[in-house]
Amino acid sequence: MTEACTDTEALLLELETERCDAMKRADFARLREILHPALTHVHAKGQIDDYESYFRSGGTHVDYRQIDRSELKVHVLGNTALMTGRQLLVAVRKDGSGTVRIDSRVMQVWTEHEGRWRQLAFQTTPLAMSVS
Repeated sequence: MTEACTDTEALLLELETERCDAMKRADFARLREILHPALTHVHAKGQIDDYESYFRSGGTHVDYRQIDRSELKVHVLGNTALMTGRQLLVAVRKDGSGTVRIDSRVMQVWTEHEGRWRQLAFQTTPLAMSVS
């Protein structure tokens, strides 16, 4: 964000940085703290995960090498916030079948839950996607 952030917006941007870092480190304990138990996560190819299925599939089959966020905007509405922006993700498949590169627009919903902000929903729409 280019304009001045509120404290909540700054906190959410920091949590998003932590989420991306946790994905790259395969820190599932930290991800479980950041993601809401009622999570809905829509992947680039349209498959949908809830909280438990996300941890069975997301990140367990790939090594995240790069997750760059840009053009982030946060809109806080009470105890809910909408975050939008770009994401460039590069991941290597653990089965050796290639490297995935996804440039996308992302929309996330965050909610304040039990005294802390957690990501409730994630939707990615690919602008460009390749496997090499």
